[in-house]
Amino acid sequence: MKKYIYYLISIIIFIIPLYLMIGIWGIFEINKNSKNLFKTKENLSFHKKYSSQLHHIRDSDYLLRNENRKTRDYLFSFIHKDQDFKDTLLIQGDSWVEQISQSKSSEKLLKKFSIKEKINSINAGVTSFAPSAMHIQYKILKKDFQIKPNLLIIYIDQTDLGDEVCRYSKKKAYSSLGKLDFIEREKYTRAYYDYTKIYDYSELYLLDSYVKTIIKFPYIKIRYFFTRNLNEVKDILSEGWTNRNISKCSFREIKKELVDYNSNSKKIFKNSLNEYLDYLLDEKKLKKILIVSFPHKNHLLKSYNVNVSNYIDEVLEKSNDNRLLHLNISNVTFSNKEIKNMYIEGDIASHLKDEYHSKLFLKNILDKIKN
Repeated sequence: MKKYIYYLISIIIFIIPLYLMIGIWGIFEINKNSKNLFKTKENLSFHKKYSSQLHHIRDSDYLLRNENRKTRDYLFSFIHKDQDFKDTLLIQGDSWVEQISQSKSSEKLLKKFSIKEKINSINAGVTSFAPSAMHIQYKILKKDFQIKPNLLIIYIDQTDLGDEVCRYSKKKAYSSLGKLDFIEREKYTRAYYDYTKIYDYSELYLLDSYVKTIIKFPYIKIRYFFTRNLNEVKDILSEGWTNRNISKCSFREIKKELVDYNSNSKKIFKNSLNEYLDYLLDEKKLKKILIVSFPHKNHLLKSYNVNVSNYIDEVLEKSNDNRLLHLNISNVTFSNKEIKNMYIEGDIASHLKDEYHSKLFLKNILDKIKN
């Protein structure tokens, strides 16, 4: 009996200092990552709430890039707001739309348009958003923020095909009536947009005492380590060692849907777009819904064989909603000089340079929605 007590005491004597050492190390670890952490409980709570419904929203450091931004800017941004204006323009999409708030020329153009046309304008672009995420986002904006647009622009990027297949198709949850309810966020995975670690560290960062951090950090770190690695093992067992990184949804996984045709991927994308457009049928306040698509550089260089613009056309052909229009910029003929110069050099997602984003992309959209 004494022998067991001795072993027990020895283990306790060993574990407690080790636990405390890990906790103290945690303070340095958290401070090292502080630039990516949430600085207020309000911001953290907002981000967790809506990521749990939308898979992800804008990055944790989004507000730090502009001190004038508010918590709601994690989800959407007012480009111009005037209480005397009766109409509202909502623009949805991925990073191409989010870029409006990052490009001075594009933001200025949209603001000028809003004032001239006497219409409030909202940028709801979020990186890697696709029709499924926009669908949920629209419902959230309507229910939680009382945003009910008259005009809606839906930018569908070429990568939305891969996003729907890789990021969203297995995370979508439906109600008992078969309606899209939410998109589950990533938890304890190696996938992009998994904010588990940032959420955990932020909660510790916002504690009012180092003692609490020291006590809580080891448990949180150990939980994260084992849960994340357990999920990795599950991926290996499910997909095999060679395909273990598929669930990470890297750009390699996203772009492969544009390189090679896949009938199931096409079905997943078209179903997601149809679900959203079916929901919008009941939005009687909407006067016009403009869907926009744009070719990536590799489409113009003929190395992509699948163009999402064609899938959009197929969906709209079967729609009876006369408010729907498709601005298909894939039909535009670009000169070799434009192809060479308009895309950001080395950008695998073919984002446009600010000059072209404003004068070519956004201007065409605003001209179309106005007419």
